[in-house]
Amino acid sequence: MPALAQCPPRPGSVGAPATAPLRRHKVLHFIPRIGGGGAENFLRSLVAAMRDSPWQNVIITVRVHPHEAFAADLEALGCVVHDLNASALLKPSVWTAVRRLIRLEDPDVVQTWMHHADFLGGMAAWSAGCHNIVWGVRATAVHRNPEDSALKTVLFRLALGVSAKFLPRKIIANSTAAIAVHEAMGYPPDRFVWVPNGVNAGRFAPRPEVATKTRNALQLPAEAPVIGFAGRFHPVKDLALFFDAAAMLQTQRPDVHFVLVGGTEGALYPEARSAFEKLPHPGQVRFVPFAPAMEQYYPAFTVFTLCSESEAFPNVLLEAMACGVPCAATAAGDCAAMLDGLGPVVPVHDRQALLEAWLHLLSLTEAERAALGARGRERALQDYSMERAARRFQEVYEALLA
Repeated sequence: MPALAQCPPRPGSVGAPATAPLRRHKVLHFIPRIGGGGAENFLRSLVAAMRDSPWQNVIITVRVHPHEAFAADLEALGCVVHDLNASALLKPSVWTAVRRLIRLEDPDVVQTWMHHADFLGGMAAWSAGCHNIVWGVRATAVHRNPEDSALKTVLFRLALGVSAKFLPRKIIANSTAAIAVHEAMGYPPDRFVWVPNGVNAGRFAPRPEVATKTRNALQLPAEAPVIGFAGRFHPVKDLALFFDAAAMLQTQRPDVHFVLVGGTEGALYPEARSAFEKLPHPGQVRFVPFAPAMEQYYPAFTVFTLCSESEAFPNVLLEAMACGVPCAATAAGDCAAMLDGLGPVVPVHDRQALLEAWLHLLSLTEAERAALGARGRERALQDYSMERAARRFQEVYEALLA
């Protein structure tokens, strides 16, 4: 059994509440990991935005490693982080550890993040006596893990649909598209609360000096057009589409460079690797491992691209908009609503359409792209501020206490 599930954490360790200020109420978050994805980055921003609120944040994560820096950031914000140090989520020992920590922390609300944590964390909270459970829907589909059979995935979807009827009192979804999909799965419509993601306008902003520094570090020509991507190297992100379109673009615009933040060339899945190997000029592609400081990369892009086959409300698209970068995206999740009138939105899996979107944005003058980017930042700040998102989360929690 993980040590932190057996006894209160030691002061000064991950999970130590000694430096956390006293709060009137407590919300306990259960999330598989604390770094490396959109939900994880949003949770960190949410904790920061709630720092001076009446709510104390506690996090249980299946495994902190290799995101120890994220844990340190969260603790600096007054958050308690419990590291189960487990190898997988859906295990009896993890369920027992989560249940024990919920009893130990005695939260007012338990907030779970993403499908597997919703199911296991909801069951653990219910059995521990905490019925103020809030699920967090962050995707439009229940994705199949590589090690899972098709039957296991189907059964898990059914289990989610059934348990959604009695486990969560509220379900916070960041995407209207995701709400429709999950209602069809059996999730009760009256429990949904739509809270789109928020962005930190101070952290994500246009910074020409940062653009120059990043381009120099990546050895990119100062004036070269750069198309950027950020995200996990997972099939759902459809990097095969990205490289297919890039191969066609290189025949027409050999001056364009590409930067993919989120993994190395060796991390490409087979279809993406095959498409990458067909590039006429593979040397004009830069791979950057996962970077928690994405605000250092967006300003260096001429165009940002989201090419996923499935999304909910992608943080990366919102962050790029806040940095004043013109964007092109596939019509996945809420991307079309986010970019409405501010950039091309193309059908998923359509490489010709993505190529044409890139050519259009690259054909604009520098002044035209700057104006388009400024409009994107204005929308991000007006409609999708982190302060607004944090306020909505707190309103849901407070309504449960009422």
